[in-house]
Amino acid sequence: METQAIHLHARVFHREGPPGAAWYVDIDDLDDQQPDDPFWYGWFGSQRAAVDAACRLLDHLAHDPLLDQHLARISERSLATVS
Repeated sequence: METQAIHLHARVFHREGPPGAAWYVDIDDLDDQQPDDPFWYGWFGSQRAAVDAACRLLDHLAHDPLLDQHLARISERSLATVS
């Protein structure tokens, strides 16, 4: 069975969020044309903290031999907890 390559990237935005957390970051598939359902997201108090968190996770995912089995979109995880 052939495995399709996943091309992940991080996006960081300065926007209004929870108190003390004005920096939003998410990790998504580079080929995803609708970035409304990322694989991971978070809110941080500084741009540096947001970038550092995304880089740590991307590094971890890059070394995960079972990435296809461990990676799920936010909506997929939400549905799994409801059932």
